[in-house]
Amino acid sequence: MAIFFCSACSTGQRGGGPSIVSVWAYTPQSAQVHPLSRFSPEGIVVHVAFTDSDGFQCRAVGSLVITLSETGINNAVETIDLTDSQVNRDRFDAPTRTYLIRFNEVPADLTKVRVSVLFTPDSGTKLRANNIIEK
Repeated sequence: MAIFFCSACSTGQRGGGPSIVSVWAYTPQSAQVHPLSRFSPEGIVVHVAFTDSDGFQCRAVGSLVITLSETGINNAVETIDLTDSQVNRDRFDAPTRTYLIRFNEVPADLTKVRVSVLFTPDSGTKLRANNIIEK
């Protein structure tokens, strides 16, 4: 009778989060305001996706700034410190592989908004993206 032990197997989440490294093989190469971004009954939901050099969605470590702008809105800005591992885990939506940002205080009559994203990694090139979301 043979007994096998799998000490490397795990069914739980490690929760270690990202670590800061100067060279990372799968660092984000592009950012995108994901098509899941939308108006919701509570406000505006923005999904930001990062893609590595192989074209796969990935996590990111750095500073993420999301700006909403349009007539009737005074440039709502959210800055997220993705170098903080707890913040990174809290903001990352695993099912969609995007970072989730909610803007709850927007004018009720707003029907269109421009979403601009600026990601500044600890090392490397800044990434920018923008898109227009309509009701």
